[in-house]
Amino acid sequence: MSENATQEKFGNWLEPAAPGMFGLSMGALIISGIGLIFTLLCLMKSLFLPALVILLITIAVVLLGLVKWFGQTIFTRVTDKTSLMLRRSRGETFYVTGSLSTLPHEHLERLPGALLNVDTVSGKDGLGRPYSLLHHKSVHQIAAVFGCSPDGSAMQEQGVVNSQVAHFGAWVSSLSVEDGLSGATIVVDSASESSAGTCAAIRDAVSPTAPEFAKQVLDAAVGTLPARTSVLNVYSTMVWDVEALGGSGDDISSPVAEIASRLPGHTQLLDAAGAGAPKPLVEAELSHVAQLAYQPGLDQELALDALQGRQAEQKWAHAGPGFFDDSRGRVVFHDGVASMTLMMTIPPGAHITAKSFDRLFGPNSKFLRKRVAIIYRPVDGGAAAKTVDRLAKTADWRMSTRKGRPTSFDAARKAVAVKTEGELAQGARLAMFSVMVTVTFSPDEKSYRDALNQVKSLMNTLIMPYRFVEHAGSAAFHTTLPFGVLPWKYSSKPLWMEGVL
Repeated sequence: MSENATQEKFGNWLEPAAPGMFGLSMGALIISGIGLIFTLLCLMKSLFLPALVILLITIAVVLLGLVKWFGQTIFTRVTDKTSLMLRRSRGETFYVTGSLSTLPHEHLERLPGALLNVDTVSGKDGLGRPYSLLHHKSVHQIAAVFGCSPDGSAMQEQGVVNSQVAHFGAWVSSLSVEDGLSGATIVVDSASESSAGTCAAIRDAVSPTAPEFAKQVLDAAVGTLPARTSVLNVYSTMVWDVEALGGSGDDISSPVAEIASRLPGHTQLLDAAGAGAPKPLVEAELSHVAQLAYQPGLDQELALDALQGRQAEQKWAHAGPGFFDDSRGRVVFHDGVASMTLMMTIPPGAHITAKSFDRLFGPNSKFLRKRVAIIYRPVDGGAAAKTVDRLAKTADWRMSTRKGRPTSFDAARKAVAVKTEGELAQGARLAMFSVMVTVTFSPDEKSYRDALNQVKSLMNTLIMPYRFVEHAGSAAFHTTLPFGVLPWKYSSKPLWMEGVL
């Protein structure tokens, strides 16, 4: 029966928005209305110059600060550039570790940015498995990272894939009802790594008593292997608020115990969703992930050391890069390589299947390393109902205020909102999500052009609008790492204001 199963299609994305008119958001309409009222009041009193000044100020505020051009307002672009210039002048864009660093002694080799003030807490869960949680002290959160080993849709029947997708949806839905959970991420980390470790392992496995001819044949066969092999790792990270689990800034024993008791449950959910045999990562594995993110070329050295039994377990406090430079804007430099990050601005414009993201997730020879991070922000049931109701009303508003007949896109938005409202009434859950992609390449012009063209090609196949992170490269780079950095925890802008503006 599974052979006759068809690929499930997914879509019905809802983009949070407030009612608007003439292409202006609600905030822009309010500012325009207030400015127009004051302008008319001045004209009624024959105050022509003040009226002109108010009108010009209103136009400037709306056009520069509230109307988005290519995904950003002009005011945001200016403030971002100004912020980068100020950070560069203060020396905050160049991070150096080791003996030449000006950091405090306890931070000499730590990870930079939002991960500077993060410690590990280790123990064993209910299944007796060791784990290491990441305690984000600055935002009072704790993250658990699972290492996953999915088989991939190409190796399974379509019916099995459909079942796993349904279970993955159940896992995402469970995020909205779990106490204290702030967010979750799925990170797909792919690389084209050296095959030296594999070749050496094959040669070392040859019996000393094997015939000389057999040794020569095997050695010749190993010599035909490609210099690099494709590697793909998947990580699932869940982040909880310390206070919501009964902890405080100084005492996290209660939240740690509670999270440890929940790890087996999440293991089962992820396993059913096709994650293979997920297991919590320990400190040495977390450090290994960080090392390879900063130094992709380190894979060969680590593989050979592990083969020869000389691998030393790296501590989290010493997993930082030798240097990290984000003074250039879009491209950041770290330990002899370069990286850039882009982010989704609008969900995919078409329905997708379980295989739509295969090219984006898979290894690519144009990159030394590539990370695709899907960030989930759970929405509780009450807020979800209000959000969908507001979106349905917004769709009605746009259809009634549009000049001319409503388009098929307007009708589709209304249908999606109504359908989602019905699904919520039947027990479905709502989760906000975003996609970020970080690619690492050699620090030269040709590699940059190749990486740029390739990542644009990958994104365009998904019909998913995006933009590059131009002035916060370090923050974007570390957000795509599977260490539980949730962007909204570092923003002072309330969620409701996003829709209004």
